[in-house]
Amino acid sequence: MAAGLKVTLPYHFARTVVVQYPDVEPTLQARYRGFHTYQIERCIACEACAKVCPSGSIRVGKSGPRKIDKSRDVAVGGAITEYKIDYQTCLFCGMCTEVCPTGCLRMGSIHDNSCYRREDLVADFVQLAKEGRRTIEPIWLTKKNLPDWAARVRDYWRNLDQDRREWMARADDPQYCAELARQIAPPKEGTP
Repeated sequence: MAAGLKVTLPYHFARTVVVQYPDVEPTLQARYRGFHTYQIERCIACEACAKVCPSGSIRVGKSGPRKIDKSRDVAVGGAITEYKIDYQTCLFCGMCTEVCPTGCLRMGSIHDNSCYRREDLVADFVQLAKEGRRTIEPIWLTKKNLPDWAARVRDYWRNLDQDRREWMARADDPQYCAELARQIAPPKEGTP
């Protein structure tokens, strides 16, 4: 018994490492892999992310071929008809972000997706883009009386890329995407 107490007794007097979440902001490391962020207006729907996903959690659909217009940094051509990630089966391995040729899919910093139904764990990024969002918004972030750190996180994600909201909202519209492809992009500054 003395040998056991010799091992466990120091832990009784040690400083605790419990964080009083959600009142205190959790510390996330630089390489933290949270819920994905998706830039629908930059996606060329190559399906590389869906092909490399070991759990088959990603579904991608498009109405036609897409390519990046480098002058505007936006994909033109066909429309994105579906982009869903099923977080019931996602492993958060990050392989999908590594193979993305345009960098439109990244691991985010949202660390919690509390919800009431399993169906809510399937993130429809086309619908999120129509709402002007890049990532999911957990239920707890929609509450009114949030701690300061949570209000900062919510406001950051809600206000991100406001200048691209029209492209985001209409990325599933085939006519709009075809019109973008036909438009001649204005030349960048400093080019003849």
